[in-house]
Amino acid sequence: MPTPLIIIVSLFALNWILRIFIRKNPSNKRLIKLSYLISITMVLYTIFYFVFK
Repeated sequence: MPTPLIIIVSLFALNWILRIFIRKNPSNKRLIKLSYLISITMVLYTIFYFVFK
């Protein structure tokens, strides 16, 4: 697998793991912000990779 695809898949998996923790503790705002940050990073990296490469 190419390296950018590995990065995108690992960010996706990390985001799902965070969402499991958020379901167990929905009052933890830090995890929610981290999940949003990972989602935005994943989308931006995907756009950067496919548009500029």
